[in-house]
Amino acid sequence: MKLRILPFGLVIMVLLQACSSVPRTPIAHAAQIEREAADGRVDSALEAAQRYEIFNDPRAVYWYERAAAVTPRTFDTTRAESALGRIWESGQLLHGDGPDIVQASPLRASPRRAERAYRASAEHGNALAMLELARFHRLQGDARQALRWDLRATVYNHMSSESSRLPQAVAPQHGQEHPLVTDIRARAQAGDVEAQVDLGALLETGIGLERDGVQALQWYERAGNRGNVYGQYFSGLLLGRGRAGVTRDLDAAAGWFAKAHAQDFHLAGEAIWRKSIEPPFWTFD
Repeated sequence: MKLRILPFGLVIMVLLQACSSVPRTPIAHAAQIEREAADGRVDSALEAAQRYEIFNDPRAVYWYERAAAVTPRTFDTTRAESALGRIWESGQLLHGDGPDIVQASPLRASPRRAERAYRASAEHGNALAMLELARFHRLQGDARQALRWDLRATVYNHMSSESSRLPQAVAPQHGQEHPLVTDIRARAQAGDVEAQVDLGALLETGIGLERDGVQALQWYERAGNRGNVYGQYFSGLLLGRGRAGVTRDLDAAAGWFAKAHAQDFHLAGEAIWRKSIEPPFWTFD
């Protein structure tokens, strides 16, 4: 007999129904939620998750998982992934405080699940998830990972967040390159594709290193040619924006965006990337 492994959210739902005589969500209301979410649409699954979450009902997790699994990837699917990150980071649902709502949390925090969900959201093109990952890793004491996601958010947004403390956080110390920058360079040269994207971001922005867009593009393309979605996307952005000494080339940019979009990176869809390469109100130039 072959054992069928149930999704974690579904396990929660089954256990809740088996162990609780008083459902967290009123039965009639839950039936309506399930009925309206049965069409398989991502927005329907998201709404179901949010409605269950109001009642502090762990079935919200199941419906966020359903929304996150819908293809093709869109901003809404990445919103669902980020919501899962938030839930697993805190072990809490965003619920109401009325007398008819059970206040005790039905979940426990799981940093591993939180990081995985935030990362999935970021790797499918959610710009806010980049910042959430940076914040998450900073709280976990992982400066290298925090810097990675701060840099990616900085490249996308044309500016660094206040919490990142960039560029000061990795500025040269006493005339010497910052240790985190030296580590990134060494790992990039050793073939680490994630570090190659990191090095490209440092060079493109001039954070921690002298600004050099041509070298930045080389590192992005090196990572992108090995299948790294951020290497592909940032190659497209840099070529499309044409800055830091890089000549604007929309045809080449479109090719890189197409590769990233093929990996479910929703920001690389044509309608979105064409807006992303428009001149911003502020740049590193």
